[in-house]
Amino acid sequence: MLRNFVLRLGIPSFGRCCRRFYKPGRKRFYKNVSITYSEGKGYEINVDRLKLRTPQGQVLCLPSEPLAIAVATEWDLQKDVIRLDTMHLSALCNTAQDNPSQRKSEQVIAAALRFFETDTICFRAEEPEALVTLQQEEWDPVVHWAQESFEMSVACTRSLSAPPMAQDTRRILSQHLASYNSWALTGWFLTNCKIINWLMNGKIRNCKY
Repeated sequence: MLRNFVLRLGIPSFGRCCRRFYKPGRKRFYKNVSITYSEGKGYEINVDRLKLRTPQGQVLCLPSEPLAIAVATEWDLQKDVIRLDTMHLSALCNTAQDNPSQRKSEQVIAAALRFFETDTICFRAEEPEALVTLQQEEWDPVVHWAQESFEMSVACTRSLSAPPMAQDTRRILSQHLASYNSWALTGWFLTNCKIINWLMNGKIRNCKY
């Protein structure tokens, strides 16, 4: 939903904006990409006979088959040159497994709550009328869904000051985020996803990573 809003405003995608910061890719050195399951570890990605490894040298072990298929597809779609800027899931998975900053789940949850206090979806324009209407059409259903599904209040504002977060809302969000594993939390944190939209798109009660 938010993606459609961004597209309608003509804002370039994050991937396109960041592409210029990647170093030129290396030549593709493999022909085939496959997936194997390792008991007690997870799903591993193979390029020819080599196993993919993280930047810290660990064999990349993914917690679910759908995620492994998505990562394998990123590698299989590479042409003559390996373009890291097109493999966002691979980058996220490397970071989730290596956890180079040694960030604990409790720290990510605390950061999520800080993001919620300044979530873009809670800040509304007073003009122009077209933007006001667009925000109502795209964002109001998300806010209403969050309020009804999680029985919490979501305050919106038309000022530059962040609306206050109710203590019950903070408690409810913290409990739901704590039900996610470190991989899911890493995905949220590194993509800088706005939390209300994350709740809406991920259906946090039912989504399993």
